[in-house]
Amino acid sequence: MEVWLRLAAVALAAYVGICLLLYLLQDWMIFFPRPLAGEPTGSHVERVSLQRDDVTLRGWIVKSQSEGPLLFYFGGNAEEVSGLANVFARLDAVTVLMNYRGYGDSGGKPSAADLIEDAAAVVDGLRRRFGHDRPVVLFGRSLGSGIATLAARAEGIDGLIVLSPYRSIERIAKRRFPFAPVGWLLRHNIDATLAIEALPERILVLYATQDSVVPTSESRAFVSKLKSEPQIVEFEGPHNIALETPQIWRAIHDFVDQT
Repeated sequence: MEVWLRLAAVALAAYVGICLLLYLLQDWMIFFPRPLAGEPTGSHVERVSLQRDDVTLRGWIVKSQSEGPLLFYFGGNAEEVSGLANVFARLDAVTVLMNYRGYGDSGGKPSAADLIEDAAAVVDGLRRRFGHDRPVVLFGRSLGSGIATLAARAEGIDGLIVLSPYRSIERIAKRRFPFAPVGWLLRHNIDATLAIEALPERILVLYATQDSVVPTSESRAFVSKLKSEPQIVEFEGPHNIALETPQIWRAIHDFVDQT
């Protein structure tokens, strides 16, 4: 009996230790800040910054002279957005590429709550510059899909594009760590379903059929929550696929052109 009690105590201690590690390491598991890869150049790119209390967010506006819609891009959890300036220059749109706090040369340290609030502030601030009468499209990829979806609750958003969307980080974490009390441990949740009732009617959903990061079933579950019928593009490939992939880019291009 004493042996079994000791084994049970060891097992319990190991379980508690694993849970503690998950709690302590979740910043590292969710966010992968990247340094600035390089400064985009060209007459189509200009620097932009936004002050958020003691943190300065920095990024770029692409094709500020365009008469097309205003597009805001929110990247993945390991994505520093400077390298996308020439990609988005192909669109007839004014594109805002703002690095998350802690990414590129944006200050601060990322957290789910801060990134959600920052996104709303970026959208509101740049809409004032370019005019509230200009059509607005929000585009989020992977981690950024939840951020873009929550930001799309604002009034006057005309379209939403999500690549590898999910319902919530909590649901993905529960699937990955079914043995852990994720609801108690998670400090960084992004719950896209909170915005479902307030989303624009025009939504483009793109997801891969071999995605091991955001499972295809999770993206389809997100789609099932939507109130309007979205445009859906399923594509062959993994999670980290280039935006310029023809099937993806063609859908993005057409969606923006029709806004």
